[in-house]
Amino acid sequence: MNCLPSKAVFLDRDGVVNQKAPEGDYIRSWQEIQFLPGAATAVASLNRAGYKVFVVTNQRGIATRKVKTSDLLEIHRRIQREFAQHDAVITQIYYCPHDLPAHCCCRKPQPGMLQQAAREHNLDLRTSWMVGDSITDVKAGENAGCRTILLALDRSRKLLSTQVLIAESLESAVPLMLNGDDFPKPVRANATGRILIQESFL
Repeated sequence: MNCLPSKAVFLDRDGVVNQKAPEGDYIRSWQEIQFLPGAATAVASLNRAGYKVFVVTNQRGIATRKVKTSDLLEIHRRIQREFAQHDAVITQIYYCPHDLPAHCCCRKPQPGMLQQAAREHNLDLRTSWMVGDSITDVKAGENAGCRTILLALDRSRKLLSTQVLIAESLESAVPLMLNGDDFPKPVRANATGRILIQESFL
């Protein structure tokens, strides 16, 4: 029996796996889910490379009663089912249901969801990645000890760490993760997966 910790990729949900809701709104039902191009293909590629894939998402709409827990769980079940049809396995989806003033340990940028996944699935966070479209996601990954990738199109966007890698989409982030040790500097991958050296963002 192999007891060695596994490597993982943690994905934010909205803006990484599927399109975001309009500013200030929430995705409330499966009918509102629109997958981003290449997301399932990217997860399948990571699976083939030996990564377990998890989704970690802040869902304060639960606390504000704008989203029903039952609807959120149904959305997550169907995301996993839909991806599985493309040979893309999302092992588990973790969510934080708390509001901003709750000061919980699971709402990103706190690393609680990543740490919980590591305990429950025997993961090595040091060889794992966090991919998100916000600084909050990046900080959660850093706080958990993971390497991080920010999905961003704006070259002028300021980052909080020179260790952050940049990609335009989850699909274009895959080469960065599969070849991460070859890119010690912050870099950018375009939509075709071509790697472009990125200047400091501090």
